[in-house]
Amino acid sequence: LMTSYTWMFLTAFSKMRIEMLSENSVVTLVQPEYHAFFKEAFVPICTFVLTNCCMNYAGKYIQLAKFTGAEEQEKRTLYAVMNSSCDYKFTVKQSLFYQIPDMPIAYWLKPSTAELFINGSLLSKYADLRQGLITGDNDRFLRFWSECDARKISTLNDRSKKWFFYHKGGEYRKWYGNMTLVVNWENDGFEIVNFRDDKGKQRSRPQNIRYYLQEGFTWTALTVADFNVRYMPEGGIFDAKGSSGFCNEKNNLKYIIGLCNSKVSMEFLSFLAPTMDYSAGAVGKVPTIICEEKKYEISDIVTTNIQISKSDWDSYESSWDFQHHPLLCKVSTIAEAFDQWQDECDDRFNQLKANEEELNRIFIDIYGLQDELTPEVEDKDVTVRKAELGRDIRSFISYAVGCMFGRYSLDVDGLAYAGGEWDASKYASFAADKDNIIPICDDEYFEDDIVGLFVEFVKTVYGADTLDENLKFIANALGGKGQPKDVIRNYFLNDFYKDHCKIYQKRPIYWLFDSGKKNGFKALIYMHRYQPDTIARIRTDYVHEQQARYRTAIADLEQRIANTSTGERVKLNK
Repeated sequence: LMTSYTWMFLTAFSKMRIEMLSENSVVTLVQPEYHAFFKEAFVPICTFVLTNCCMNYAGKYIQLAKFTGAEEQEKRTLYAVMNSSCDYKFTVKQSLFYQIPDMPIAYWLKPSTAELFINGSLLSKYADLRQGLITGDNDRFLRFWSECDARKISTLNDRSKKWFFYHKGGEYRKWYGNMTLVVNWENDGFEIVNFRDDKGKQRSRPQNIRYYLQEGFTWTALTVADFNVRYMPEGGIFDAKGSSGFCNEKNNLKYIIGLCNSKVSMEFLSFLAPTMDYSAGAVGKVPTIICEEKKYEISDIVTTNIQISKSDWDSYESSWDFQHHPLLCKVSTIAEAFDQWQDECDDRFNQLKANEEELNRIFIDIYGLQDELTPEVEDKDVTVRKAELGRDIRSFISYAVGCMFGRYSLDVDGLAYAGGEWDASKYASFAADKDNIIPICDDEYFEDDIVGLFVEFVKTVYGADTLDENLKFIANALGGKGQPKDVIRNYFLNDFYKDHCKIYQKRPIYWLFDSGKKNGFKALIYMHRYQPDTIARIRTDYVHEQQARYRTAIADLEQRIANTSTGERVKLNK
């Protein structure tokens, strides 16, 4: 037969596998590489021969996953048939599959590895693995935390607040992070729990409520990357696609997070969750050995990894716990600040990589998988960021704009203002813009021009003596040509708002008023400082004034055109 290979692994086919292996024997099976026959298509197939009787036959299996291209498939298969010592050919007795829950055809496993399912316990014995809340209307009930009034966000499991942090999977990231969303769980989720359609049928599904707001671990259920688990602090709510686990004994929490982020867990999940849909059911079947001798060592390393990852996460303004920009150092140049930041990022990256490899080494020893696995971790799988000059200078500019609006302050760590009573005393070192309107124009027409304010910010942070040097460094990092102030102005005119919308995932907190492609007039306002008269003030205090300037300039040109030679007149008309 030639079929899709999904029957070999997926839980949905477990009954079929049990019946088939109780009545038949697999004689041979070849599993080609995904793109073996169609370069652009992902085609998961296998070809196999069955006998019509069960005799615990030692079947021959050939795995071609690491060989790309149709030509390689035939050549490598023939080589495996002719060579008994081929490292991608496996001889396996059918009884091995009986030891594994749901009997996946994991033919590459050694008998000693399969026995772990018998000798160890499953992960579900040590932790309750649950899917969480389905709101029924995410646009209605979910927000990015940056959109909300900060006073209404629960941070210490305060049930009187409206918004609670919401774990919804997200990008590939281990240990800590992906905490950008909040959910409306006011009054114990009254509005979500009672969310119904016109016929009275409940649209939401608030499942496993008793686990909400508890400490645990969470992961991204559907991903093309490896299984990646993050620590989930107390006070959060989790989604169906951000499935979560809650340990029966709290002192096992860090140990289990370490196991889940190790190569050992991926060895089992490669066949328990072959389509990379890491459901709670599949994760719960990972064999789990709690080694008391190594428990505290593992927990200490995992605690350090969580702290490293949290430090990385909190160094960007998308984090609720962001304190100040990492380039704010007690040095005179931004170049020195960046060098310090680069060293910090490298140390963090290298430490996390070394810790992950040490955890792999420990778990490989505990499970006896030295012949199957090596502890090394590739750089691409380390999920803290290294310094990147262009990105980090742009984020510095974003922080500066935050200080201009009063969202941040050079005198206060974290959010200085995101709703509530305005306190001007927080901004002694660098004053926030008074009217919450910052114009972006092609020249410095207004005293609160964004480039003028940015220059003043750089001077305040690093000093007047090195201002020109710092502006040049910033301009070079932005990649523009010309005078530094012109490069910076072009960035604000053309690219700043695109970057802002990217950081805040198309939910900007600074709103742009724009006259069009000619850059005649642009202005930013900060949403949390919006007032009923803000738009009227943009019009009367800025747009009218800018129009008056343009009228004066046009009148001057027209007068010069009337009194000049023909050659000069063409230039002035243009």
